[in-house]
Amino acid sequence: MLLFGVTAGLVSVFELLEFLFTKNIPWLWRIARQVWRKIRWSFGKKADDGEVQRLILNFSGHPVTPAQQQAIEKQMHWTSSSVVDVRLGNVPEDNNFAAAITKAIDRTELSPEEWQTTPFVAVPAGYPAAWSVILASLHGRLGHFPDVARLRPTPPGASEKYEVAEILNLREHRHASRDKR
Repeated sequence: MLLFGVTAGLVSVFELLEFLFTKNIPWLWRIARQVWRKIRWSFGKKADDGEVQRLILNFSGHPVTPAQQQAIEKQMHWTSSSVVDVRLGNVPEDNNFAAAITKAIDRTELSPEEWQTTPFVAVPAGYPAAWSVILASLHGRLGHFPDVARLRPTPPGASEKYEVAEILNLREHRHASRDKR
């Protein structure tokens, strides 16, 4: 009877672990990614040369390729950067549209201080209504418009489908447009 109880207990524990890890892999992956990012940020900053962590916030839903990341770093004159994929998922087309996008931005788990001090470039979402809400939210968190990477299709036969055309400095465009009021 004791052997049966121990065996049943072990089977139950294994089934519970299997359930937790198979049903909650996205949740566990997000936690692991956030923990890894915080560890990397805390140990990755070099105190002697003042190296600052720089981010590429990817709202596009497509991965930022290494070539695109290098092009952004080159155009921004950065030595290194980290890509943060902000997963919007299927945005509801109801009254919770803006709230769902704001929750996705909140999942980046950047502190208010990090929003104010960390240099970053945004890769825009392809859905204009979603990008409008994202841009408004980023402006509210930063106090200014972010820099935006404009992607364009590559010529036929290229290994990449999209390349970084330029980095748009929206703050400069806004200030230049104020003369036309």
